[in-house]
Amino acid sequence: MKYKKLGIFLLAAAVICSMTGCELPFFQNAKNTSVLPVKAEKETMKVEKPINQNLGFIPNRSEPLQVNIRNYLRLFNNISGSISVVQNRQILFREGFGLANIESHIENNPNTSFPVGSISKIFTATSIMILQEQHKLSIQDPVSKYIPNFPNAKRIKLYNLMSHTSGIQGLNWHTGDTTPLKLVKEIAKYPVKFQPGTKWDYRDTNYILLGYIVEKVSGEPLHSFIQKNIFDKVQMTKTGFMTHQHPAPYSVTGYVIKNNQFKKSQIFNAYALYACGDIYSTPYDLSLFDQALMNGELVSLSSLKQMLTPGSKSKYGLGLYYNGIRAWSNGVLPGYYTTHSYFNDKTSIVLFLNKKDPMTQLDQMVLRIHEIVNLYQEQPTQTLEKTTHQPMSGFSYFLSRLKYQSG
Repeated sequence: MKYKKLGIFLLAAAVICSMTGCELPFFQNAKNTSVLPVKAEKETMKVEKPINQNLGFIPNRSEPLQVNIRNYLRLFNNISGSISVVQNRQILFREGFGLANIESHIENNPNTSFPVGSISKIFTATSIMILQEQHKLSIQDPVSKYIPNFPNAKRIKLYNLMSHTSGIQGLNWHTGDTTPLKLVKEIAKYPVKFQPGTKWDYRDTNYILLGYIVEKVSGEPLHSFIQKNIFDKVQMTKTGFMTHQHPAPYSVTGYVIKNNQFKKSQIFNAYALYACGDIYSTPYDLSLFDQALMNGELVSLSSLKQMLTPGSKSKYGLGLYYNGIRAWSNGVLPGYYTTHSYFNDKTSIVLFLNKKDPMTQLDQMVLRIHEIVNLYQEQPTQTLEKTTHQPMSGFSYFLSRLKYQSG
């Protein structure tokens, strides 16, 4: 009886502390769904390790995995989107939540498609690696080999463009008709900011140049090359490109907060997103891509090692980040917030939102969902959907044999 009373007292104390802001690892204020604050990059990396006591919600292992993930997502207010959790080609969770269109009351579902923003860069980076394996270019080639009159082109390597260490500047976008070559000429008007390799400076313009180089080397449009060598190969049937002729082919409406209300976002200028942000997809399609890329089905494991090796100035490799535990990249366009992560245990988590509270942090949500998945590693989940694909080869074993720079 004494223990029962003590338990009730501790539970009450925890609830009071969570409401008043004091720190207890198992509880959080339901109104503040960020779970943990996002800190500087070096501190954020520590969160990658399992911290089950800080989930912000206590999973009930007597319930199926899907129920626990669903209950965790319900902690968050004012968000809507779609999610895919796949491990070793097996679907663990795949659902939509919230509204794809508020005005028409259309709900998000697993097949709702979203613009993925900067996640598009990984497809351009993969295209470069494919061309390197075809011996049509090298990532150590100077930019001058492909764009002779570009500023500092003899010193800037393709590797510098891929790793955002080129020193080139950004671009002031315009809405007029344009082409990849016109974009390159516009970028070339700006002097370089620093010598290549000396700093890390994330710029969309790096990938615009890479997209143009893919076209010049392959002899075909970038979209055509990616469609044939990646989308079709992985069977990403609900993935495609935003174009000037069809600027909004995706099936969701994005919303931004203005005057404390959600307002529709504007349609994007597809020219400005060339090679760096013009792809749309579904979470499951992107999960298929992650599994294929990390399994060596799109590029060799040697090329994958190069892509996952961070530079000395950041955790960024070639087209995505890697910290020794997971590979990931994020995308942000007005009204759209996207992220995908591939963990060393072969778990792919893709989360797309078309509106969210400013306090909602996708990166933290992905880490917490992965922790929930980890709770079920010792016991099989009873209600999992299965795909017809064969299990992956050992990516974790592959990683264990490689030593990466800490970055």
